[in-house]
Amino acid sequence: MSKEEKSVSKRWTAQGIRETDPDRKMHYFTLALELNPYDAVALNQKGMLYHRKREFEKAIGCYDRLLNTADTSTGNSDVAKPGTAAVLYNKSLALKCLGKNEAALNFIKKAVRHDPDNEKLKKLEKQLLRLTEETRNPTVKRVFTEPEKIPVNVIYNDWQPPGVMTLLAHAMNCSQSDIKYYKGFGEDLIKEKAIQDKLTRHVYSCAVCTFQHKNVCRHSELKGMAVSATAICRRFRPKESL
Repeated sequence: MSKEEKSVSKRWTAQGIRETDPDRKMHYFTLALELNPYDAVALNQKGMLYHRKREFEKAIGCYDRLLNTADTSTGNSDVAKPGTAAVLYNKSLALKCLGKNEAALNFIKKAVRHDPDNEKLKKLEKQLLRLTEETRNPTVKRVFTEPEKIPVNVIYNDWQPPGVMTLLAHAMNCSQSDIKYYKGFGEDLIKEKAIQDKLTRHVYSCAVCTFQHKNVCRHSELKGMAVSATAICRRFRPKESL
């Protein structure tokens, strides 16, 4: 790679990091990697963008390329280069999202060997150990409970919103316990403040709930109950457009 190409690639990577729009970020990291296919920062960032889009296989492809070919000690940006443990963690998390807990456990164990004092890695390892153990030795039986009957001629109009962290976890497509892992390795988060603002201004309400259809709740526990457009309950989940 020529000096000029390296300079241009560095600018694309830096621009991608500054961008806030996911599509523009992806565009700039792709340009950077066309000039320097082994840039660690661009590969890791592109992998996390794929993860946020729930394209986990593509994310894993970036991490594999990073682990197998990229030099994690170099890159085209002033941003800290991802260490091997961080990349192994990211791959483990993507595998977990695909339901491949055994494989995820294998990679998080490797990450812990690289960074044995990292508490975030050890916590994910513990979580995956529990999940794989439950798969091997299922001991809990699911019991079906008949939902309570919904009263007729009653319109729900209370304001009892879910917690901000519940909505944040939903937006991130992860559990609340996993949010700290995304924070730990640079994954951009939807601001809690933005979610709180939408709740405060009542932007979030039954009117924009994914379960609401023609002023009737379609949630499995409340299916068929009439709801006020200005109400909200703890089962609220915003439509994707929001």
